[in-house]
Amino acid sequence: MARMMVRVLSTALAGAALTAAAVPAANAAGPGSRGGRLDAKVQERADKLVADGAPGVIVMTRRGGRVSHVTSGVSDKATGAPMDARLLVRVASVTKTFTSTVVLQLAAEHRLSLDDTVDEWLPGLVEANGNDGSKITIRQLLAQTSGLNDYTPDPRVMTDPSRTWTPAELIAIATEKPPLYKPGTSWNYSNTNYILAGMIIEKATGHEVGEEFQRRIFTPLGLRHTYYPTTDPAFPGPYVHGYYADYGDVSTLISPSSARTSGGIVSTVDDVARFHRALFTGRLLPAKQMREMRTVRPVNDDGVVEDYGLGAARIRFSCGHAWGHDGGFPGYRTWTYTSRDGNRQAIITYNESRYEHDETFRADLAKAADTAFCA
Repeated sequence: MARMMVRVLSTALAGAALTAAAVPAANAAGPGSRGGRLDAKVQERADKLVADGAPGVIVMTRRGGRVSHVTSGVSDKATGAPMDARLLVRVASVTKTFTSTVVLQLAAEHRLSLDDTVDEWLPGLVEANGNDGSKITIRQLLAQTSGLNDYTPDPRVMTDPSRTWTPAELIAIATEKPPLYKPGTSWNYSNTNYILAGMIIEKATGHEVGEEFQRRIFTPLGLRHTYYPTTDPAFPGPYVHGYYADYGDVSTLISPSSARTSGGIVSTVDDVARFHRALFTGRLLPAKQMREMRTVRPVNDDGVVEDYGLGAARIRFSCGHAWGHDGGFPGYRTWTYTSRDGNRQAIITYNESRYEHDETFRADLAKAADTAFCA
């Protein structure tokens, strides 16, 4: 689910990005311990990804109460600052799990129903060129079965990367094309669905989405390094610099307004892991809504084979299944995996977008993920 606009960028991306102070490298467990042996295996996989071309890699692992961080390469090619697990990254479409969680919480509070149509909340917004919001349910938005086109491939979105986009403008781009299929009859990954879900959250609560994220998730879970920017491309603290092929450092050149509730969150590997562990072990949603989230269908999304539910996916590994979501934003790529009982976790992030379809890199990434989650 590379998802967020990892496509052709215009030459408007040329220029210098803002810089942040480097943070000292985090320590890992010593090699003599059982955990240290796991770290050594993960380190080997992370180093291979850097050898393949990624500037830097972070891998967070959990085994029960033991959490470890392995890093390789650099967070900033200009300064040579080492990668550090405490730095901020754009987690991109991992945001979708946050958005889905808030929608499901609202359903549990009877403030909306998953069977409500888009038109009931956003009348007339989805109606052009055969698109019909009266036929699309909130459940279908979260499950990616609405049939709506994705707005992100449209060249207008990326030829002016610093432009501030409104949600309605992004929906208008998506509905310039007819739907891909009748709602509920097939599946396609579309960021449009989660922009609409965010707009519905605001209608149902009367608050901005960022307020709901903060009140319902960030604050209760103590996610002190997780932010939801909507228009400002700057980072609120030290960050990993993200690179996109010949465009170089694109860290602060793209407005998050083109991502929003489909992919706008900035966080750290530890905060993402804390959120996923709380979610998938039942701390954020009642049992009924967890069953809704875990109702999946098999999908192949651009080579990623998984079972997709409502803003979360089930992924098969050599040792069993993991739950999570991945995300890509120009310069950033994050993969998240959490066991159902929360005892195993792996978060992998790196800071280069050019390798989305590189067969060697993707094969080594798959080995790294299985090692980090299963070894």
